[in-house]
Amino acid sequence: MKDLLEQLRRDRDAAARRAEQLQNTLNDLVQLAAKQGEELTAIRKMLRRRDAQLARAEREVRKLRRRLGLDDPDPEPDAAEVPDEPGEDEDTAPDDEAADAMLDSDADEPRNSHDGQEAQARPQKRRKGGRGSPPGHLPKDEERHVVDACGACDGDDLTSRDLQTSYVYSVVSSYLRVRAIRRARVYCKACGATTTAPMPPMPCDRALYDCAFIAWLVTMKFAYLMPLDRIQKMMASQGVHIAMGTLVHLMERATKLADTVDGEHMKQLRAGKYICFDGTSLKVLIQGERKAWDGYLEVFARGETTVFQFDLTKHADELRTRLSNVAAVLVTDAESRNKAGAPGAIFAHCNAHVVRALKKARKVQPVLAAQGLEFLDALYDIEEDARNRGLTGTDLAARRADGRPILERFERWLREIAESDLPPSDPVGQVARYYLRHWEGLTRF
Repeated sequence: MKDLLEQLRRDRDAAARRAEQLQNTLNDLVQLAAKQGEELTAIRKMLRRRDAQLARAEREVRKLRRRLGLDDPDPEPDAAEVPDEPGEDEDTAPDDEAADAMLDSDADEPRNSHDGQEAQARPQKRRKGGRGSPPGHLPKDEERHVVDACGACDGDDLTSRDLQTSYVYSVVSSYLRVRAIRRARVYCKACGATTTAPMPPMPCDRALYDCAFIAWLVTMKFAYLMPLDRIQKMMASQGVHIAMGTLVHLMERATKLADTVDGEHMKQLRAGKYICFDGTSLKVLIQGERKAWDGYLEVFARGETTVFQFDLTKHADELRTRLSNVAAVLVTDAESRNKAGAPGAIFAHCNAHVVRALKKARKVQPVLAAQGLEFLDALYDIEEDARNRGLTGTDLAARRADGRPILERFERWLREIAESDLPPSDPVGQVARYYLRHWEGLTRF
């Protein structure tokens, strides 16, 4: 027995050594493939640059031959082929080719013709491949460069011929600025009072940061998902050192400034005929807590108006404050928290929850689940037909005439399922009891 165990240990160690060797070999192959890929990329870029250099050399040779009278003049592509302003007439090159072409901006840049009539007569040519023009909405900084001497003989007796325009992408670095707000102070000769011009709008009294700075901070944090510590380092690289507590305070100030707009939107929602509402859990990191906190995010919407609200808990206290005295229709699910938070609202529940539950129940009860889905599919068909006929939500005659008989049969079917001998854990039985318990809200439509 000892010999057998010893043999098994030796086999195990040998297998581990072979696995380690295979892993090392695989790592070497991966590194070799990566190295070869980098070399191929470098070779491809070198070949493209060489082709661009050869094209420039050929153009210089043609210009020299024309200048020496060895060849008939053959004007190069003129302004009729490529517009002076960036447009959408050119094909867009692949990213790597476009990048190389931008680095080598004179690779195949068209020149303006000195013969305007010939330019109008020649039809436009559409280049295949190549780089596209920069978007027209980008601002342009124009530069002028002059020629001091002839490139062939160094002569300085030059005559202006035309302009060659090249477009390349550039960037203006993002940097912090200081606003010097100089306010006039005047002295009244009549009463002797001194008056100072008012400050422009600021986030608060004696503010050190203006609204544009706070808007930029919020955009970097939430639109581009940049943490505050990284924003702090970015500003420190420009010599601006702002404490982390100050940045957090500015974020809080931004939320208070948005409360007015947020409150107005919520007021508009409460004044309408209905409010669509739902909520979901949201993990939150709180300093000092050992694990993520289970927060809760709510969304209230109607049309284009949407309001988000966050709570640290799922209790209905804050919801009751937001929906107090609401008599509108609240379109939401049948969760008990929602009814406790809005006791005065009229509830319209979502049948999509029931559809999903019945589809999931087909694995256990395929026949009964299919029967329940037939009723709901018939109701959804009525809605689709109403949309095709252009009916609005106020045209209830067709919905009541066509949908009510289906609901009556559906209710009888639900009661038969709920009163049957199905076990309490049966998914179709649970759906039937749920629908009957919230019948009024689920049939509000």
